Amino acid sequence: MSRQGTVDPTGADSARTTPRGENVLVLASSMDAAADEPCRSLTSDADALVVVSLSESPDRRLRAITADGRRPAQVGAISCDTTRGAAAASGSSQSAGGSAIVTVPSPADLTGIGMHAERLLTRFEGVGRVALCVHSLTTLLQYADTRAVFRFGHALTRKVRETGATAYFHLDPATVDQRTLRTMRSLFDRTVEV
Repeated sequence: MSRQGTVDPTGADSARTTPRGENVLVLASSMDAAADEPCRSLTSDADALVVVSLSESPDRRLRAITADGRRPAQVGAISCDTTRGAAAASGSSQSAGGSAIVTVPSPADLTGIGMHAERLLTRFEGVGRVALCVHSLTTLLQYADTRAVFRFGHALTRKVRETGATAYFHLDPATVDQRTLRTMRSLFDRTVEV
């Protein structure tokens, strides 16, 4: 069952009170820079970070949520960034300096995104506090129907609980109808609005 809440302008209170294994739905406009605050606060004390970046490069997403310059020692990213050329087409994986970047061909590849996110959560399990930022369900709902995105979210939120990670999933409520919003909300332990 979902609880509703609000996020302070910095997002700090919400992240500090987010226990391990909790999945949080962040409702915010895609155009609002404040939408990154909850993830920024969540990552500030994380030992490992998994980022699902569906509409921008993983580097850009990481910069947005680690604006204070503190990046966890271990970072994994799943990207659907088609600007990465051959790597994007092949679904290849890159590693550099404690980072792993995996590219899937499209946001419609829910199986691939979920599989890679679950692998990264498992890989980082036991390294301390692990944070997951999924940016965003809004993009997934543009490529797949509500039922498919719900199944994806159900599997990934279960993995977050199993591994003791903490996850923030972003959704722009202006882009979905009330029924879809209720369906997505039911997956999460808590909902925050920015």
